[in-house]
Amino acid sequence: MRASKLAFIAAIAAAIATLVFPILFGSPPDLGAAPMAAGFKTPILALEFVRSVDDLAFLQGDGGAALRAFLADTQSLDRFFPLAYAGMAALFFLALGLRHPARWLAWAALAVALVTIGADWAENAVINRVLETLSAGGEPGSGLLAALYGHTWIKWGLIALYAALFSVLMWQDKRRLLAIPGIVAALAIAATWASGSSGQVAEIMSALLIPFMLTFPLAAVMYLRAKSASREASAA
Repeated sequence: MRASKLAFIAAIAAAIATLVFPILFGSPPDLGAAPMAAGFKTPILALEFVRSVDDLAFLQGDGGAALRAFLADTQSLDRFFPLAYAGMAALFFLALGLRHPARWLAWAALAVALVTIGADWAENAVINRVLETLSAGGEPGSGLLAALYGHTWIKWGLIALYAALFSVLMWQDKRRLLAIPGIVAALAIAATWASGSSGQVAEIMSALLIPFMLTFPLAAVMYLRAKSASREASAA
């Protein structure tokens, strides 16, 4: 079996793992008395895009204890999540690169996807520090919040970059419908940045990432089927 085929199959397996993680994360408990920042409905997004201590009110005090505990548990699983979603992208780009070794854009996209894993881990480390500070009854300082915001946007920026590269690769391969979810995801992330991390825009962005992530296994299956069809035609 060719290495590129194995990489496509591994990308599909990583896609399945990516779909399993939200189930493992579970549903967050009810919020306490304090709401999340305007526009946010998802606690982890509200935490990632915190701009000031005021935005952390929904996690502070006894009222936020259950949600803090939930997020801490989620974080313990989330360290493996980048290996699934960014690993899926990396394996897909690896497969494209192995099919055409001179295709530098596939190798560049592979590098971006791999760096995304480290960026997500770095973000998680800062989130853990914020949660630990809140659980101890303290308030994260401006430096810690700035670090969280910076690491968050490094991660999202890298995701936007490999989404755009994915779309270019699909366009080059004349699989232009497959290019649409990637460019939509990249533009949604850019719009979130331009909005100053607006809660409403961030929630839309998060929803638009779902079809983009699902495009990887769909594309992998299409490449595998095309290769099989080509071999059958040659044999005939």
